[in-house]
Amino acid sequence: MAVAEGIRAGSARIADTIAEAFWRAVDRVVGPVPDVPRAQSLDADRRATIALWTAAVIIILVLFNGGFDNAGDIYPGWAMNEDGLANHLYWVSWGYVFELLVPLGIILLVFRESPARYGVRWYMTKKTFVLYASLLSVMLPLLFWASTRQSFLDTYPFVRDLGSNWHRTIAIWEVAYVTRFVTLEFFFRGYLLFALEEKLGYTAIAATTVPYAMIHFSKPFPEAMGAIVAGAVLGFLALRTRSIVGGLIIHCTVAVSMDMLALWRMGYF
Repeated sequence: MAVAEGIRAGSARIADTIAEAFWRAVDRVVGPVPDVPRAQSLDADRRATIALWTAAVIIILVLFNGGFDNAGDIYPGWAMNEDGLANHLYWVSWGYVFELLVPLGIILLVFRESPARYGVRWYMTKKTFVLYASLLSVMLPLLFWASTRQSFLDTYPFVRDLGSNWHRTIAIWEVAYVTRFVTLEFFFRGYLLFALEEKLGYTAIAATTVPYAMIHFSKPFPEAMGAIVAGAVLGFLALRTRSIVGGLIIHCTVAVSMDMLALWRMGYF
């Protein structure tokens, strides 16, 4: 018994030492945790319950375009070319409604809290800027490698039918695509993550990464696996900086780079 207790005590001390070293390293790289508004209305259980159930409904609605895969399913006169710009803008619009407007409404009307508590705030320091730039410097070469794979070129760019005025089509799509990632980051790393934080602590990162990884099931295998890493890293940074800004910068840069690399491989540039 004494030996077993000694081993457990020694293991606990080692774990504490590792944890302390980790958080000291985080403080050096990211900086201190900034102050943010605290929760005022619902308790942690009710907030987490509302966030999880609404997230389940929202994710299904967005993935299936509300049950109307093509606008022509709503009204035959609105039928669109599946590979065209209009159909992809239709897809983007579902994200605007259900990943941005609905969660924002829940935060304001149900939680009765400031969106700033859910990461909607600007936070950028010299340390975080260097960190985001370092992450991008690692990711961009990996994207360049991924663009050599046929599975990547079979997926990107989303808009395949660019038409004769392809410069204009690409410009419109990339603007819409970037704003679509604003809604995505707000939903996963803002609304859902911060709604679960008080109940789960840093475990909320894992809880939000699971559905985030699942929405990548239709993507190439390397990207789907990378979504797990991205969910963990961007979730940690969001909680640490109390802001979704870093995730937006990284996610939008990566998304546009993927499209541009695919178009370049296809001979458009």
